[in-house]
Amino acid sequence: MLACALLALPALSSAQCQRQALDIPVKLVHHRPIVTLSIEGRELPMLLDTGAFFSMLLPATAAQLKLPLGPLPAGLRLQGYTGEIEAQLTRVKEVDFHGLALKNMEFIVGGNELGAGIMGILGRNFLGATDVEYDLGKGLMRLHFLQGDCRKLHPVYWAQDVPVIEADLEWGRSDKPLRTRARVNGSRVTVLMDTGAPTTALSLRAANRAGIARSDMVEQERTGGAGAGLVSSWRAPVESFEIGGQKISHLRLQVDATRLRDIDLLLGLDYFLAHRIYVSREQEKLFATWNGGAVFGTGPTAQDSEGAAHVSAAPDDDADALARQAAALGTRGDAQRALQLLNRAVELAPTNPEHRLARARVLVRQRAAQAAQLDLDQALTLQPGLHDARLLRAQLHRAMGAREAALADLLALDQALPAEAQERLGMADLYADFDQLPDALRQWTLWLASRDSDLARLRVLNNRCWLRTRLNQELELALKDCQAAVAQDRKSASYWDSLGWLQLRRQDAAQALKAFDKAIEHNDKHPWSHYGRAVALRRLGNEAAAQAALAMARGLRATIEAEIRKAGFGDLLS
Repeated sequence: MLACALLALPALSSAQCQRQALDIPVKLVHHRPIVTLSIEGRELPMLLDTGAFFSMLLPATAAQLKLPLGPLPAGLRLQGYTGEIEAQLTRVKEVDFHGLALKNMEFIVGGNELGAGIMGILGRNFLGATDVEYDLGKGLMRLHFLQGDCRKLHPVYWAQDVPVIEADLEWGRSDKPLRTRARVNGSRVTVLMDTGAPTTALSLRAANRAGIARSDMVEQERTGGAGAGLVSSWRAPVESFEIGGQKISHLRLQVDATRLRDIDLLLGLDYFLAHRIYVSREQEKLFATWNGGAVFGTGPTAQDSEGAAHVSAAPDDDADALARQAAALGTRGDAQRALQLLNRAVELAPTNPEHRLARARVLVRQRAAQAAQLDLDQALTLQPGLHDARLLRAQLHRAMGAREAALADLLALDQALPAEAQERLGMADLYADFDQLPDALRQWTLWLASRDSDLARLRVLNNRCWLRTRLNQELELALKDCQAAVAQDRKSASYWDSLGWLQLRRQDAAQALKAFDKAIEHNDKHPWSHYGRAVALRRLGNEAAAQAALAMARGLRATIEAEIRKAGFGDLLS
């Protein structure tokens, strides 16, 4: 089975060393590199994650596959980028990975939902077993199988005359992490090569060591990652980044207050897309060439790429290869070239619904709604069970004002999807937008049932609390949801605001006032919180303070009272 799948690579062979390679297609969706493997005959989309020490299945995936769960080995605790990961362990009798039959494979079960249909993570226990080449600019990963003495053979067979980046890997640990060293502003940093991170991110402590002043950082929304919770995040100017002989100057990087202690910088998917990378297990080194164009979203352009090993165009007669390269180009921000390749892919394979879905995603980003809808219509005609396409079409219908068409797609999804399906989160959001509140509550409840520790759980708990508050029903259940959300994220103004309006519904003005004060502490520009505070103060008999709060709310938004009445809270304003 394995032999027929392998490709001979004469350029990588010598009398003492023989190598063969297995090409693994990698599809990029929403800045996520996705590969597939099969478990018990079912094909699963998996995040290609070089930063994960072990492969994982999401809890909802394990529930759908009805896999038995057990505890992690004694003493094993999982620490993610933003906190601890609650997890269990399962064993799968047989896994098929593009022709490689693997028996009795263990997976950790846990982690946050990742979107893009992803059902798990392919980590280092898979990826550390052999040499791996990451050619993500063309939508490929290659597993290289070595026989003989290959230590003296240079693995970068494609480089020709361009410079080769070469860095030692700190590979002493059993999980074979892709850890190396680099310099930021001349300061030494420990680097984890991490395809699971959409963008490269520097830790706050490493930024401080590199002399980056807090006053130069621009605060962003808090970011999530593996683990519970969110961490503060900034965008910061960096004078230089150096790794393996490559130096990039005058760039901007994301800076996160990560909870990881032994990693200073995640070198993310943006770096992988800008390079072709070979990881040599035997030599314990990382080799790479630059593909050209910007590396971290800023820097040299494709027109200023001297010294780059340019990505060769996919074969003009291979629709799948064209579509994968188009996805990589789109992820790097080159929508126009991505669209050209997808047009050719659709021309070559007009009955392939995935290519039409991929083109629709690009067209949506380009605000070509009608063209995107035509592709989605055709994709669903070809494959009615393509749920990603149906959900995207429902979202597109909403944007175009086609309410009934969107609701029809949502009904079809509800009938076709398993109860644990991750699409139900997006469905709930759409139902809420349409003020179909009972339907939204039902979808959120189904989604929550198999996600006890997902990062998005807090947002969903808050949403469910808010809708129950608007409907004035099941208020004690709403209270549990709101209290659970604020207990785990005490910095979210929206969570405190929901709790405040719920306490008004429960006729507890004192607790409502405390919640609104907390909301305003974290966001003093939110008119709903100021108005709710005014209502609470009036009920507590402090009319002067209530009038001041009303003035603040109306100053922030003149239509605030109309909005509150429309949301169903008119009875609280009398």
